[in-house]
Amino acid sequence: MKKDSKVEFLREKNLEKAIELIKEKGKFAVLSEYSFFFDMRTYFKVNEDGDIIQKSYNPIILLYLFCDDEKLLAEYLFKYSYPEEKQNIKKIDRASNLTIEVLKKNLIKTLTNSHLDFSKTFAKELFLRDKKSFFEVMYNFSLMGNPKNLKLFFVYALEEIFSKIPYNENIFYIIIAYLTKFRDDYSTYIEANNLNLNIESYSNEKKIYINIFEKILKKYNLKNENKFRISLYKYFERNFTLNQDLKNILMEKMI
Repeated sequence: MKKDSKVEFLREKNLEKAIELIKEKGKFAVLSEYSFFFDMRTYFKVNEDGDIIQKSYNPIILLYLFCDDEKLLAEYLFKYSYPEEKQNIKKIDRASNLTIEVLKKNLIKTLTNSHLDFSKTFAKELFLRDKKSFFEVMYNFSLMGNPKNLKLFFVYALEEIFSKIPYNENIFYIIIAYLTKFRDDYSTYIEANNLNLNIESYSNEKKIYINIFEKILKKYNLKNENKFRISLYKYFERNFTLNQDLKNILMEKMI
């Protein structure tokens, strides 16, 4: 059987080679090239006894957005690539026969119902035809769930990355795949009805999240802004932590 050169490269963990690769091709080209190894087949498992295992997000997309240090980026590539989880990323279909309004409705419905095959098609079509509408839907979706899953950050990363490079299907796919496949709980959002805000007592992780949250609200007119705020502060009554590598980079950048 022919060996997969990328799998061999990841398992070899040659830091110097990785640094040279990033310098030569650029960090986002490398992110795209190795994107097959970032996604999980599933983030949620349950056995016949009712035991639940839920995996966390892979922070590599966020780390590659916020970090420019080639040595750190090379370390992250090895640390957050999973050769055993290799995915096949096929070309995403278009849905050019649908109107923008239909695309918006279909996208939010398929995202919340975890229908990746449909959501990636509606997402690509809406993104290519109407970016403003696309990001409004995506931010609405990301703010409905638990902030610890960082779906807001992943949508923000998608927007920021594609403000720097042309559309890249591999990067687009792995972000949409995570947003769709990671099951969320909307109960706190559904029940959000009052606000008790005391930001001063918040941890650095919570303040980082709120900074990005406020950036989004300044840029987009989200109809349910107040409900999103209430839901967020309800969630923040509980513990909230970031991946340590991500926290380090964001603290350094003062995000």
